[in-house]
Amino acid sequence: MTSQTLENYGLDIANIGVKCKVLEHEGSLKAIVGLDFGPFNVKGFRISKSKYTGDSDIKSADGTNLWIVPPSYKDGGGKFHPTFFMPDKAMWEELKKHIISEYENTCTKMLEKRFAE
Repeated sequence: MTSQTLENYGLDIANIGVKCKVLEHEGSLKAIVGLDFGPFNVKGFRISKSKYTGDSDIKSADGTNLWIVPPSYKDGGGKFHPTFFMPDKAMWEELKKHIISEYENTCTKMLEKRFAE
């Protein structure tokens, strides 16, 4: 499936709504994310701090390596399985960049609000 195919369904990565719940604690989990595709929502994406650099080398504005984990479930053996999957790797990379951009915007707005008070 390509971006052209997504457009046939009225979906465009830039128009996918991203709702971030930023977590302000010292752990590696930075945010819980929900995506609004218009006719449906997918919740449960996680943004975590990573000590590794991956294929896409996603970094926050402060240079922290970030890892986006799609919603998943844990089987009886303790292995996690994703419940959201995009077979087109280029499209998944584009979506991850969109998520990180919205995460950064949310963090900036939080800081502006905090210092405005």
